[in-house]
Amino acid sequence: MKKTIKPRKTPQQDRSRQTRQDILKATAHLLNRKPLGEVSTNHIAKKTGISVGTLYKYYPNKDSILADLSLNFMQQDAELFGRIFVNSARSRQKKDALVEELTEALISIHREESQVRGIVYQNLERLNLLGSAQSATREIQTKGTISVPELDPIRTWVAISAINAAVHSTSQLSKNLQQWDFVNVLVRNILQNLFNLQK
Repeated sequence: MKKTIKPRKTPQQDRSRQTRQDILKATAHLLNRKPLGEVSTNHIAKKTGISVGTLYKYYPNKDSILADLSLNFMQQDAELFGRIFVNSARSRQKKDALVEELTEALISIHREESQVRGIVYQNLERLNLLGSAQSATREIQTKGTISVPELDPIRTWVAISAINAAVHSTSQLSKNLQQWDFVNVLVRNILQNLFNLQK
């Protein structure tokens, strides 16, 4: 029998929604410290402060939690970068300042959540979430081209994909091998080229 990765229910009450978010937060915390195989639903329930029986009212298995966590990350990222683009357009922010803000946000989220994001990326195909990941990238692309109309949609897509690859691959290296200064320069160069700021 194929294992479902969908949550058992979509919480309607504030308390239920909060419990679901607490489960995802606890899962992210654990996966940022341990491999996926060493984290069980019992561990997640304990970290959340609920019984495993309560956890199963929300999620049928660990994969369903990981899938929901993955979608949650995608939504958060799309909202974060969409907000940066929208605020930049409203405040008529200079493009070089926008480049700085985007670079800082991109690198920050991957450095702080490197292990759990690595697990998410490694399991996207297995959990049939590649389409959702592409949709999240398209959402960022769309908000970027709306906020900065002169952006070329295809170049924006390629730039986002290249930046994600560079930042993610670096975050998965051992800390003594990570070269964030290089990645910082690389991301800035890609964005400056995208925004036609190259001198």
